[in-house]
Amino acid sequence: MVRTSLKQAPKLRFAAIGNKSALVDRVVRSIQDQILSERLLVGTKLPPEREFAERLGVSRTVVREAVRVLAAKGLLETSHGVGTTVRALTREEAVKPLNLFLRLMGRDISLDHLHQVRSLIEIENTRLAAEQASEQDIEDLQRILVEMDAAKDDSALFAAKDTEFHRRLAETTHNPLLILLLDSIQDLMIEVRKLVAKEDGLVKRVMPAHAAILDSIRTRDVKKARQIMREHLLAALDIQKQAILSSSG
Repeated sequence: MVRTSLKQAPKLRFAAIGNKSALVDRVVRSIQDQILSERLLVGTKLPPEREFAERLGVSRTVVREAVRVLAAKGLLETSHGVGTTVRALTREEAVKPLNLFLRLMGRDISLDHLHQVRSLIEIENTRLAAEQASEQDIEDLQRILVEMDAAKDDSALFAAKDTEFHRRLAETTHNPLLILLLDSIQDLMIEVRKLVAKEDGLVKRVMPAHAAILDSIRTRDVKKARQIMREHLLAALDIQKQAILSSSG
């Protein structure tokens, strides 16, 4: 990662926080706002702890705790001999809080709930893909489809390639928010795919739909693309419910 020294970066503007309650939270918000507004760019080095505390009008302990909180959020990183710098937030870190929430709520989330969310996200992803997928997008989807077919006798690999196909489909929207929304339920979907991975005839039931989705994207048939994805998700829901019945029977 390219690091920007304090001299290279724009002058940091921090108003004194004052000696009030919840100082740590206020310092966290102050720094976080500057990072999110890109007044503090990735790689920017923060002032030394003592100097930073004096600028903010708080103790070094408050600054130290605020930095710890922001590091836990993935916005800052502290390295020995380097100091504290602004870091890029990864996709995994962005969706981690929602993933954790969904796992904690797992007992209250049904297959129907998951199906509803997938439908809202993936049918729209498919529409946008049919409208604007690039040639590279289509080539990548075709490659994954071939790899899915080659993995038909390996249930774990087939499930992984199925996940890859749907995520690459989201990427064809070129909308980072739609990709993050899909990523937020991917952990749940991986568990569901593991559940149905060894269902008899799974590959024969789902492969034609994937191929048809790709064909509709290639021909820019938006209506057909949405219809096929909707039918595919309904069929997947039936398979999932059958798998649960089989495992509990």
